[in-house]
Amino acid sequence: MRILIFFIILIAGIVLIPDGLISHLVSVSGDGETAMDKYDFTLLLIKAAISAIIALAVLQIVRRAR
Repeated sequence: MRILIFFIILIAGIVLIPDGLISHLVSVSGDGETAMDKYDFTLLLIKAAISAIIALAVLQIVRRAR
């Protein structure tokens, strides 16, 4: 059950965190399509990390509330 909640929060965070919020942190060098691929991948990794931290915090709060 906890794993399901973790993945739901993780996916929701990746989808709901706006790219503009994180884009000022990402600087990628390169040219054209390669740079955009690196940018998109880096942005996805940052959003996944933030979402995972939020999901773990929520799971800890739920665990302590029981």
